[in-house]
Amino acid sequence: MNNALNNCVWIGADGGIVSPIILRKFNVEGIKKASLFITGLGYFEAKINDKSVTDYKFLPVITDYEPRDLTLCAHKNTTGITTNRIYYYNFDVTSLLNNGNNTLSIQLGNGFYRQEERVAEGKMSFGDTLKCIYKIIIETENETIELCSDGSETYTDSAIRFSNIYLGEMIDYSIKLLKESQVNVLPSPNTILNEAIGTPDKVIRTIRPKKIAEINGRHIFDAGENITGVVEVKTNSTVTLRFAENINDDMSLNFTSSTASYRTTRSGELQIMTDTFISDGTPRIFEAKFTFHAFRYFDVYGKYDDLTVKVIHADTPVTSTFTSNHEGMNFLYNAFLRTQLDNMHGSIPSDCPHRERLGYTGDGQLVAQTAMMMLDSKEFYKKWIQDILDCQDTDGHVRHTAPFLGGGGGPGGWGSAIVIVPYAYYKQYGDTEIIKHCYDKMKLWINYLLSHSENGLVISEDAGGWCLGDWASLEKMEIPEPYVNSCYLVKNLLLLEEMAELVDKSDDIPYYQTLRNTTEKAIVNTYYDTASGHFAGGIQGADAFAVWCGLAGAETAKRLADRYTELKYFDTGFLCTDILCEVLCNYGYTDVFLSLLESEKLGSFLYMKRHGATTIWEYFIGKCSHNHPMFGACTRQLFQSVLGIRQREGTAGYTDVIINPIKTTPNLRVSGSIDTPNGVISVSIDTTGETPIVKIDAPQTIKLEIIK
Repeated sequence: MNNALNNCVWIGADGGIVSPIILRKFNVEGIKKASLFITGLGYFEAKINDKSVTDYKFLPVITDYEPRDLTLCAHKNTTGITTNRIYYYNFDVTSLLNNGNNTLSIQLGNGFYRQEERVAEGKMSFGDTLKCIYKIIIETENETIELCSDGSETYTDSAIRFSNIYLGEMIDYSIKLLKESQVNVLPSPNTILNEAIGTPDKVIRTIRPKKIAEINGRHIFDAGENITGVVEVKTNSTVTLRFAENINDDMSLNFTSSTASYRTTRSGELQIMTDTFISDGTPRIFEAKFTFHAFRYFDVYGKYDDLTVKVIHADTPVTSTFTSNHEGMNFLYNAFLRTQLDNMHGSIPSDCPHRERLGYTGDGQLVAQTAMMMLDSKEFYKKWIQDILDCQDTDGHVRHTAPFLGGGGGPGGWGSAIVIVPYAYYKQYGDTEIIKHCYDKMKLWINYLLSHSENGLVISEDAGGWCLGDWASLEKMEIPEPYVNSCYLVKNLLLLEEMAELVDKSDDIPYYQTLRNTTEKAIVNTYYDTASGHFAGGIQGADAFAVWCGLAGAETAKRLADRYTELKYFDTGFLCTDILCEVLCNYGYTDVFLSLLESEKLGSFLYMKRHGATTIWEYFIGKCSHNHPMFGACTRQLFQSVLGIRQREGTAGYTDVIINPIKTTPNLRVSGSIDTPNGVISVSIDTTGETPIVKIDAPQTIKLEIIK
C-alpha cells in the first residue's frame, strides 16, 4: 500500500476481547513536531499520555472496509466486487508529547466492522478481530524518528464488557482487567488505505433532561426533542438506561416506533437501546463510548447523582436560517434540520438513526440537495459520493445502501443517487471535478438501466431485489414501478446531457438524447391517457413525475395544483412528495405548497406536530420510525420558492442568482438566509401592510437579478 502507513503492520488483541486497549511506550527528547497517522477497525480512540488526540468520535468514518461474504446480505443485488476502502487520519500531537517517557494507547470498538448481534438488512459483520495500524513521526532537534506499529506493543482489556452499535454498551469497573499481553500481528486487509475524507461525528451540544415520571423504580426523562447521542451519568452504583422515541399514556417508554419490533440474531431479544454502567463503589462518570442512541425519552434504573444528554452527530454546522409567522413553514424547517442532523453519522446520510442506520441511496439522494443548501456538508457528501461509486457492481448496478450493508429499494429512486447526488454537489459548490470523477460510473449506470428495460421501459432489477418505484405513501402504493423508474431514467439522461458538456464529453449527448426520446415515447404510449390528460391515472401525484422529467408542462402542473388545493394533504410516496412540491413551486403554485404545509389533516407535517413530533416520520400515518428525513426534502422550497433564491439556469456555485420572493401571499412575515460558496444571501418579506416590503442582502461578488 502506497500511503503514510507504509512499513507498518496491523496489530490486535485476541478476538474474544470486546474492547481491547493497545499500548506503545516510547522515550523521546528534544521534540519539535510530532504527527500521528492512524486508523483502526471497527472504531478507535487514540490517546497520548492519557489525552485524546482528537474530539472526533467513531473513527474511522464508515466504509466498505474490507472484503466479506456478501451472500448473507439481504436484497444483495450484487454481481461484482465492491471497492473496499479504509480511511486513516493524521493528527498533530506535538503538544501531547513529553520530553522523556510517553504512552500511546489505542482503544478499539466494534462499530459496524464487528456487528454480529443485529441483522439489519442482512449479515453485515466484516471480521471477528479488532485491529489497528499507526505511525508516529517525530522531528527532534537532531533527527526524525518514525515509530510504526510493529508487533512490539502490548494490550489489555477494558471495562467495556459488551458493545454493539445498535444495542448499547455495558461498562463494568468492578471486574479485574487482564494483565498486559503481547499483541498479535495480523494480515493486512485486501483494501485501499486512503487519507481520510468526510466529516466525522462529535459532541455538538448538551441538554439538561427533565424528569417527568417514576414508574416501578424507573426514572423517566424527556430530552425535549428527538436527538442522537448519549447520556452521561455520574454514579457510584449500578445504573441501567433505556432509550426510546416515544412514551405511552402512562409515561413509560414506547419502543415500538423505532427498534423493538426487531430481534437480535444471537439471543432473539428485542432490539432496545440499553446502556448498563457498573461502578466499583467510587463515583465515576459513565457514557457509552463506541455507540450512540436515537431518542427523546429515556429511563434510568438505579442510583445516580447527575445526568447530562450529549447530542452527537456529524460536525456539519447549520449554515441557513429561517423564521416566519406560519407554523407549518417553521415546523418543516426545524423538524427537517433536526432529523437530517440526527441521520448524519460516520459521514453517511442514514435513513433512520436507530433501526437500520444505513446509507440508503433512496433517502440519501432525495435530501442531498436540501442538506447541502442548509448545512456545511461539502466534505460530508464528497465522502458519501465515493461510497456510492465504491459499491457499484461491475455491471453498473448501484446498490441500495452505500457503504453496502444490505437493504432493499429500486433502480430509479435509489440507484439514481449515482447521478443525482454528484449533480446536486456540482450545482451547490460549482465543482466540475466531482462530475469528472463520477462520469464513467454514471454512464455505466445508464447501461445497467437499459439492460433491465423492455420496450423502452425499466421493468426489473437484479434477482433478489425489490424493484420498488415510489414508497411509503399514506395508503397502499399504486403507481406502477416501471413508470416511476422510467421517469427516473429520463431525468438521469437529461442531467447527463448537461454534465457531458461540462466535462468535454459532448460527443455522448446525441446518444443520451436518442435514449431519452425512446423512453419518453414508451412512457407516453403506456401511461398517458389523452382523454383525462393524466399519467398513470394521476394517482398519488403520478403526474408530478411526468412534469419533473420534462414529459409534461404547465397544463399538467395546473391539474396537480387543482388536485392538491382540494385534497389538502400528501397522498404521495416519499419520492413524489418532494417532486410534487418542486413542480408546484416551479410553475407558480407556491401558495398551494404553503397550503399543504398549513394543513393539519392526516398526511401533513402539522399532523405530525400535533401528535408530538419534533422530527419527521417515516410514514405520514405515524407507523415505524419517527426520525426519517426523506419527506423533508421539500424544505428547500422555503428558500428557492418562498424566499425566491435561485441560481440562474445553466450556472452553479451561486455565481449568478435570481431572487424572486413570494409577494402575493397576504399577512406573511418571513425571513431566512443561506451561506453559499460566494457568501450569505438573506431575504426578508413582509406582506402584512398595504405594500409588500422585501429586503435583500447579498455579496457584491454574486451577479444578482431581483424580480420585483
